[in-house]
Amino acid sequence: MKHTLGQKNMVSSRGTTSTQMSQSYKDEAMRDVESYLEKDIPGIVEMAAPCEEVYRIAAIRVANAIAKDLDEQLVAAGVVGSNNTSPVTASLGAQFENSTFPNGSDFAQIRLLCANKPGISEATLCRYFNSLIRFVACRIRELASDTLDTVNNDVMPRRLVLPTAQMDFKCHDAKDTERIDIGIISVPSDTAFDAFYLTKCLDTRTRDNDAKRNPGYADMLLVVEAKQSMNTTNLESGQAQLFRYTRRIYQTQHNRRFLWGMVLCGAFMQVYVFTPSHASASPSIDITTIEGRGLFIQLLANWSFCEEHLLGYDPTIKYLENLQCWEIQVPTDDSRNNSSSDSLPELEPRVRSFYSNTILVNANRLFGRHTRCFAAVAERPSIECPITSMTPTVNIKDSWPEADKNLSEDMRDEIRQLRKISSCLETDTELRNMYPVIEAGGCVYLQQKSHGDWALDYVKCHGSKNSDGPKHYTPVRVHKRVATSPVGRPLNKLKSVYELIIVMADAMRCHSAIVEKCKILHRDISTNNVLFTREDGIVKGLLIDFDCAFDLSSPNNIPRTERTGTLPFMSVGNLEGSSVPRTALDDWESVIYILCWYGVFGLNSATSPDNADSHKEIHRWIEGDIKQMAKAKRDHL
Repeated sequence: MKHTLGQKNMVSSRGTTSTQMSQSYKDEAMRDVESYLEKDIPGIVEMAAPCEEVYRIAAIRVANAIAKDLDEQLVAAGVVGSNNTSPVTASLGAQFENSTFPNGSDFAQIRLLCANKPGISEATLCRYFNSLIRFVACRIRELASDTLDTVNNDVMPRRLVLPTAQMDFKCHDAKDTERIDIGIISVPSDTAFDAFYLTKCLDTRTRDNDAKRNPGYADMLLVVEAKQSMNTTNLESGQAQLFRYTRRIYQTQHNRRFLWGMVLCGAFMQVYVFTPSHASASPSIDITTIEGRGLFIQLLANWSFCEEHLLGYDPTIKYLENLQCWEIQVPTDDSRNNSSSDSLPELEPRVRSFYSNTILVNANRLFGRHTRCFAAVAERPSIECPITSMTPTVNIKDSWPEADKNLSEDMRDEIRQLRKISSCLETDTELRNMYPVIEAGGCVYLQQKSHGDWALDYVKCHGSKNSDGPKHYTPVRVHKRVATSPVGRPLNKLKSVYELIIVMADAMRCHSAIVEKCKILHRDISTNNVLFTREDGIVKGLLIDFDCAFDLSSPNNIPRTERTGTLPFMSVGNLEGSSVPRTALDDWESVIYILCWYGVFGLNSATSPDNADSHKEIHRWIEGDIKQMAKAKRDHL
């Protein structure tokens, strides 16, 4: 369920103050920590280990050398005892002494961090921690380029991982006053450290000076939330803040599959991995011990040498700097989508490339389907014909819906539903452009290493607490992408209530045809899933998003008590988890709520009625627990 207030400029947020909006995000972060966080999961650091063997070996050797080097310096400084360390070569220690970066004050801060003296402030803790990360980055580059037999000289780090120059700062793309403690970014391995921190450069993609001085969530590899000391209250507070800030990264980075994060409490840190299904936290790592420092250094080395997809980036969505647009690969291979295997090593997936500079929908939730939509063109832009001069012809939807890993038995597959709808309705000219026509689509496959196998991109997820789905159903989230036409516009771009009625009538006429002729029930009628097109001045409704749809021709596979949909518009029976099977009437009930919603808030800000009492009343549909929402709707009906 999508059960929070929308973004600030959306209809669902009207009548809501900035303070209420901010509190909504905080409340959701706390619920997400409680519902989706798996604690003390071993092997988090190993998740970042490079797939290519030569890079994996290089990361291990470099991390071991740096850990020994640092430990020797700490022993010499009297911070740790010699019984906690292993001997290192004199040449490595001499190299550290001769390094131009980090400087003496940086090492002094590392010593204080490892000494773990009580009473230091949160700001001081952040400075100490940043110094440690900078030290490791400097040594990774030196060891990779020196003449010692530390690593294979042909294997250079793919990047360096550095903290931003700013600490406790507001990102330039933040929507409220929230401030992150430490931002971690990746930079090219040949970056000059002194120049980097002198100019406070950050945006390595655009090289824009303003962005370098004022970093944003779009620049971050991950964020670190710091607390003065380790206790339950500080840890839980840090987790909630980390969840909020990580959600912002998802919103601004349209090519992230998953994300990393950290919480630092005194000298103890935890590493987090965020997938569309859940978040996993490592056991606490004590930086004052050789084991803890070694593990953290290994993590930084892994991030420096690993493949891009292990950092959470999607190699099938790339930003073309010279053309100022995204290149998005959409699968076209039906044989894979109908396969019962998640790995077909002998076949490279067939894809079709589309190009976009317009993001229609970003990933506005930390967990769930992570739906992103792009308005795109099929023809590759050029310098002579830039994408700004081209009219989008397709909508690309990238999402992680719940699915059966056995693709041939996946009854929830939206792409399967869309192909069936097109087949059933292709002769009905009156419904043309009222439903999405698929141009390409399928499951996303990734190659873990060069010349390696292609594997289905999926994550295991928690079993739904409110589902009585088929017993054989395997709860995973599969990465899928589909390109459809036509490209619709949101309802708030309509010119009048008269046009709204036409569009809603068209969409539900199409809905009825799909139920009757295709035996498919939509189950998520909402303001986001009804769009419109305008041709020769005439508007027409467009019903989209069949992620929640079910094939009525297989009644045994339809869950009865599953709650699904968009909260303000869910039927009472849906909210209450009634055992009565869902029917088209549930979707028609959602239409009533859409019309009431727009009646209270207006189609857009220009037509919004000034009626605070109505705002307060209708917000009962999205506030409180599920039972309170259902009761409010019963009373209003």
